[in-house]
Amino acid sequence: MTIVQTPPATIRGSGATLQTAVKGLLRGTPGRMRLMGVVGVLAALLLGGAATNAVLASEAAAERAANNTQQVVRMQSIHVDLLRADALATNAFLVGGLETAESRAQYDAAMASVIRTVAAGAAAQPADATALGALAEHVQTYAALVEQARSNNRLGLPVGARYLTEASASLRTSAIPVVVQLVQANEGRAQSEFERTNSSLQLYLGVGALIVLVLVAVWLARRTHRYVNPSFALGVVLLVVGLFVASSAIGGIGTAASQVASGDYRRAVDLAEIRTAANDARANESLTLIQRGGGDRYEQAWLANDTTIRAALDRVDGSPGLASAWQKYALAHAEIRGVDNDGRWEQAVELATSTGAAGTTAPFRAFDQQVTEQRDAASRSAIEQLGSLGGGSTVWAVLVGLVSLIASWLIVRGVGQRIKEYR
Repeated sequence: MTIVQTPPATIRGSGATLQTAVKGLLRGTPGRMRLMGVVGVLAALLLGGAATNAVLASEAAAERAANNTQQVVRMQSIHVDLLRADALATNAFLVGGLETAESRAQYDAAMASVIRTVAAGAAAQPADATALGALAEHVQTYAALVEQARSNNRLGLPVGARYLTEASASLRTSAIPVVVQLVQANEGRAQSEFERTNSSLQLYLGVGALIVLVLVAVWLARRTHRYVNPSFALGVVLLVVGLFVASSAIGGIGTAASQVASGDYRRAVDLAEIRTAANDARANESLTLIQRGGGDRYEQAWLANDTTIRAALDRVDGSPGLASAWQKYALAHAEIRGVDNDGRWEQAVELATSTGAAGTTAPFRAFDQQVTEQRDAASRSAIEQLGSLGGGSTVWAVLVGLVSLIASWLIVRGVGQRIKEYR
């Protein structure tokens, strides 16, 4: 008995049937029109997606720039507070015996501020956590040496000077380099985000998609000999408008961020550098006297701080008051050095520690207060401006996305009209 095998029947919806259907849809001029319609829709969606993403990317970069600017301020504050604490400790040491309650309170406040800011910085920027942990250990070592110096100073033991000198040295060789690296790292992050606020490069994808749409429109016009396609043209116009809106939003964010970067942000960084160098100079002034004739290297460090401060003051707009205040302190410091070099050490110490008009304490405090106020104002302004740059950008991004969807529907409709006319 012979068994006849019959081939399996073709099932509707199978791969072969689907392939045949696709070939049918793409056959001839109508098929090519459909293919061009698909290309046009993809180009419209690409344009909308690129424009939307570019706007959102600029907004996100502005937000990150604000966060990184705040972290820069934190790291600069740690730097200043550490040197301020050292300046207070070394100056108080010159008095001999027990330091004043005011001086001790100011030192404790500066050190407490360092600890709080280290914790806040580690929470705000995980990338800094390891370095801040190491910094906290260095700060503890410094604080312990200062306490040993205090204890010996109360007892009138000369070894206290060695402990204090060692504390200041450890601060500058272990803690300060870590802070400097953290400041530089966060300044680099902030600068990178300032640059990313202008995401216009992503719009080139949108421009390329727009060119593709124009080519599709030209192909349709030549193939159908109909040069006006209202639906297709309206879709292209909407996409052009969407691209313009996205470009304007990104340009606005980028321009504003650039102004902040060169304005309040730069001013805040320069003022922080000034305050840091000033407190370092104040500490070096006291360390020079503590060494009693052997502190030339500390005076050289003071002179280097003075050069740094004057150069930074030249960069800061509207700082004549600061320059004048620093000059008053510098003149008072020059008087101390003259008296000390003449062999009148006790009188030099009196000038360095006195809170009266004749010493260096009053002019230094006046200068430090002015710098602090201006630095804080510039920092707040920079952060507030950056934080407000994204306002409304999300709305524009959503609208551009909707426009691209509407334009896609209009393109499909326009191509469909030409296919019907061709038949």
